[in-house]
Amino acid sequence: MAGCQSKQPATPANTPTPLVSSCLGNFRMDDLKLMVERCDEAIEQTPDQADLHRDRALVLTLLGNQAKACEDVSLAQSLLKRSSQPVDPMLQHELQVRQSTCKQSRTMAESD
Repeated sequence: MAGCQSKQPATPANTPTPLVSSCLGNFRMDDLKLMVERCDEAIEQTPDQADLHRDRALVLTLLGNQAKACEDVSLAQSLLKRSSQPVDPMLQHELQVRQSTCKQSRTMAESD
């Protein structure tokens, strides 16, 4: 009867990887390093997705790594600027607010 089983169609090599909408599913405040690892993995799969960099920036901020968080914010903003897709206004606004916080932090650090 094995001959009657249907074969699963092969996935073509050029099939786009589905976008990961967030790396913060099942968020665990008690294991922020795990959350960063999840974001790292998601970004490795889809590096041009600004919202993943935003998510990782949030976790890095919670870990106290403001400098790396600000790098992710800047990268996410540049990805949005280069994108040919419609930009989520809330994502854009959130990144602008975080960028302002980054600028303020840098200004305060230089005046100390």
